[in-house]
Amino acid sequence: MPDPANDLCVEDIERVQSDIAREGQMLVYAHYNIILAGLDDISKAINYVETSLFDCGIIINKQCFNQLELFECALPGNAINLNSYDKFLTTSDAAICLLFKEKLQVTENSPFLTYFTDRQGLPVGIDMSGKEGEKKYTNNSNFFVLGPSGSGKSFYVNSKVRQWVLDNTDIVLVDTGHSYSGMCEYYHGKYITYSESKPISMNPFRITEEEYNVEKKNFLKSLIFLIWKGANGEVKKQEEEIMDITIEKYYSFYFHPFNGYSDAEKEAIRENLLLEFQVNEEEFENEREKEERKILSEKIEKLQQLVEKGEGGEKTNAEKAIQNILIEKGFTRQELDNPETRLLSIIERRIQKKEDILKEIKVESLSFNSFYEFSLRIIPIICKENKIDFDITNYKFLLKKFYKGGQLEKTLNEDFDTSLFEEPFIVFEIDAIKDDPELFPIVTLIIMDVFIQKMRLKKNRKALIIEEAWKAIASPMMAGYILYLYKTVRKFWGMAMVVTQELEDIISNPVVKNSIISNSDIICLLDQSKFIDKYQEIANLLSLTEVNQKQIFTINQLPNKENRNRFNEVFIKRGNYGNVFGVEVSLHEYFTFTTERIEKDAVGYYHIIYGSFQTGLDNFIIDLKSSKLKNMDWVLQVNKVLGYHSDDGSLKDILNIIGEQPLYKYILDKYKWITNR
Repeated sequence: MPDPANDLCVEDIERVQSDIAREGQMLVYAHYNIILAGLDDISKAINYVETSLFDCGIIINKQCFNQLELFECALPGNAINLNSYDKFLTTSDAAICLLFKEKLQVTENSPFLTYFTDRQGLPVGIDMSGKEGEKKYTNNSNFFVLGPSGSGKSFYVNSKVRQWVLDNTDIVLVDTGHSYSGMCEYYHGKYITYSESKPISMNPFRITEEEYNVEKKNFLKSLIFLIWKGANGEVKKQEEEIMDITIEKYYSFYFHPFNGYSDAEKEAIRENLLLEFQVNEEEFENEREKEERKILSEKIEKLQQLVEKGEGGEKTNAEKAIQNILIEKGFTRQELDNPETRLLSIIERRIQKKEDILKEIKVESLSFNSFYEFSLRIIPIICKENKIDFDITNYKFLLKKFYKGGQLEKTLNEDFDTSLFEEPFIVFEIDAIKDDPELFPIVTLIIMDVFIQKMRLKKNRKALIIEEAWKAIASPMMAGYILYLYKTVRKFWGMAMVVTQELEDIISNPVVKNSIISNSDIICLLDQSKFIDKYQEIANLLSLTEVNQKQIFTINQLPNKENRNRFNEVFIKRGNYGNVFGVEVSLHEYFTFTTERIEKDAVGYYHIIYGSFQTGLDNFIIDLKSSKLKNMDWVLQVNKVLGYHSDDGSLKDILNIIGEQPLYKYILDKYKWITNR
């Protein structure tokens, strides 16, 4: 009977021969060997290697009689001494498959290194900017970070920011969940929290003449429309043009107060009015003016009859009356009788009237208050002059709450703390207003403008990081401003990073697609396993290859956690190059970055006791190790014992209370006493 094993071998041989004939491959002799060495038993390592290779379809051959020969042949340049029986016949493609791109990751040559671990847990530094190293991966250093809740986003961003702060990078971070309070405290950054009693406010209108440019005008225009129309409002083209003119005139009236038209300006206005007359001859003189001129002509005609037919004093009085009426109404006889003279007179009166009105408008200081007052006076003039509509009543009502006496008068009128421009690390925590559809986008926009000003002033590297707050301004109306920000940061050695957690945020929002992702050359993806069933759309959007996707879905899935600290993995794609890295942190970093409330509270108690975050954290870690407890057990006992002292107001004096007894020992003993009583 035929042997089934032989049948399988025949099938394999035929398949190989067919492949050689079809693909034109070569048959070659190949040899691979793996050397394992250790002082202890290595059988576990051997089994691991054997199993891993078997999973790849490779069956190993264990040699027991010529280990010395194989070891010598493994030395560089010694492969020529391999015996024929140590080689196997295979196709050329199969022979080189294990050589394709197989190497350990190495630290890149760059002045701006951010350290992670490779998948074996070895530290490796990469050029996170993608363009400052020896090898250029990107055209810009803008980031898009996506990871669901609990995937380790804040740990990843915290880890990067910690290294950037130490690398002389100025950080402006907008947060909505207190994820960065620990690190900001550790590095003595500026932590600014929004509250009704102390709102985040600034005066974006206060600038020097040199600072006024098209970019600033566009920012102020975006801000005004954001207040007036809301984040998802629709702005008409004529409204945008009117606001452009209004902002332009506002600063012109402040920097160069209006004292009247020059001769050249008057001549230009005359030409425009004459052109208007030629286009709308019938409408050039309004109905009131026509009626007034008609009545005046009738009066003059009657008085003229008295002059012609009257005698003596009656004639003289009629002549005087004509003269007085003409002077009072600003007419001459020629204007009444001659249409061309009358037209020129009307034009001159209009110029004079407009000039008198503009002379009364003053801008004494720069603030939202003065802009609001100025705009309410100048916009009607612009509309009348150009015969266009503008809903000034609606505009006045919706902006009023930011004007003096209004509910939000401080937001855009109080001068910003300029010392913040020198702060290297600033966190704006605006969780308190994240559900306010009106205030949230305005404050976010203000913070972005602070970063832009800082970006222009400082000469070192700058980074703007916006957590979920980016949603507040991701509207079609703000798309232009976001696009401007992303394109501008590159010119000033800056980086912009947006962090989000929902897949729908990027699939359904055209602003994210067209303004953020298209201008972000660095994509950072954390655990994406929850999106696996609907990932093709996001893969297309982020230009992820099949190889990239396979890498992404191995995040946190490999058996590589033994003998390593707690870590999460992240896929980082710079330009067309992507790889998976580990975010592996020390205990100090873990308890600084943590967002778990009980862990933050435990470290917070030590902060209060020792007076500074760094000293408190150092002692917290020392006591944790001395207690020999697991992290969570230690945290629970610290919260229980020190929480008791916090409630009765004795926490600050606890070191005096316990005397020379170590704090960790006191906590362990006190916890036993509390739980056993």
